[in-house]
Formats: sequence, structure tokens, C-alpha cells
Amino acid sequence: MPQEADGAETAALLVSSIPLEIHGAEGEPQEVPPGALVFLHPHRVASVSAVKAGTVMIAWVPWAELVEIESGVGAPMEVIPASALGRGLRAFLDSLLTQPSEPTLYTDYLVEQLITEMVFGVLVEAGPRTTIAGIEAPGIARARTLILIRRTEPEFGVAALAQDLHMSVRNLQRLFAVDGSTPADELRHARVDLAQELLANVGNAPLGIAEIAELAGFRDAAALRRAFAWAGLTTPRELRRASRR
Repeated sequence: MPQEADGAETAALLVSSIPLEIHGAEGEPQEVPPGALVFLHPHRVASVSAVKAGTVMIAWVPWAELVEIESGVGAPMEVIPASALGRGLRAFLDSLLTQPSEPTLYTDYLVEQLITEMVFGVLVEAGPRTTIAGIEAPGIARARTLILIRRTEPEFGVAALAQDLHMSVRNLQRLFAVDGSTPADELRHARVDLAQELLANVGNAPLGIAEIAELAGFRDAAALRRAFAWAGLTTPRELRRASRR
């Protein structure tokens, strides 16, 4: 049943290694081959059944974190074909289930954020390409999604982003230049934003600045301080103090 639009709705993305069937509000059931993903919109009628026994992984995400997609490329329909981002999400969820580690406040937070960003990326990639004035091109949208997904990796940079997008660094720079930006600046901004969130989270109080820097994708505390100065912010230590007042 569709959920009430009260701000507490959740969307779901199903990852299955077995065939599934989607039953919508009308029409014939739709077959979902193994490897494809199933998106369950909180405001659409749909039910899912398994064709045979097997396992299905489900990522539940607050709709408030995804709803902006409908004003952009548009939310996709239920069946999402296999893609690089979809396979990445599958591998990440599988690693969480098969290689469990001792949970902590900050690892749980980062895992939730990463799952949300990966699901958003899958939906952006699969969304219908409608022509809406002011909406960014699919290429730069995917680049920004990959930046969000991989910003916690210190080794991830402009060259790796270009490789993920199957384009040259020069073409990647041209892509961002049209929007008045650069891939390096956007990656740095994404890491600074994450570091700010981590510093403001009281649950991360036991962590040192160097640990926060590492979790946000910086090589060390000095790189984090330089990035904060570049963004016109106070130092990470002062920002943490201010957030506790």
C-alpha cells in the first residue's frame, strides 16, 4: 500500500540473485531477472514475489533523503537494469552481511550515509531522462554521485573519477567547466562537508581530528586543515568546539 506523505516514508531497493515478479496497480506482472534491482516507491502500489527460493537483500532509505530526484531526472520505475553503480551497491551490501564488524556510532553513521548515497546514485542513473529546464546533464550528475559515493577513499581523485566515467581527465574537466566548477573542487567540497558533519556529531567526540580526517577521505589532519582554510572555514578543532556550545 502507498505510504502517507507525512515525511516519515521509506523507499526500498531490492537486490536479488533470484528471479522476482513485480505486481503493480494494473497490468500484467513484470518479471525481474537476477542481477536487476527493484525500486519500491513509497507512493506507488506494488508487491514483489519470488519465483523460487533464494535470498534478497533490501536497502531501506528515508524518502526525505531521495525525494529530490523527482524534481530532477525523475524517479525510475520499479525494475532497474544492472549497472556499474547497481553492482557496486550489491557488493557493498553483501560485504556488510558476510563480513560483519563490531559496530560503533561513527561506523554505523557512515554506513547509513554511504548506503543512502549509493541508492540515490542508482536512482539518478536509472531515472527517465526528461528534458526539464535547469536540470544538469546526466554525465555531471553521475560524476557528482560517484564523488559522494567514493569521497571517503583517500586514494580517490580526479583521475580515478575520470576512469570510473570512462572518459579522459581533460573531458571530465570540460564537463565541470560548463557548470563553472572543477572536479577537484567538488571532491574537496564533498569531503569538507562530510568532515563538518562528523565533527558536529556528538557521538564522534572520542575521535581525534586525524581520525575524522581519515573518515572524511583526507590523507591526514594537515590535509583536512588546508581544505577547511580553502573553503573559508575555521579550523576543525575550533569548529568542533563551537558545535558543543
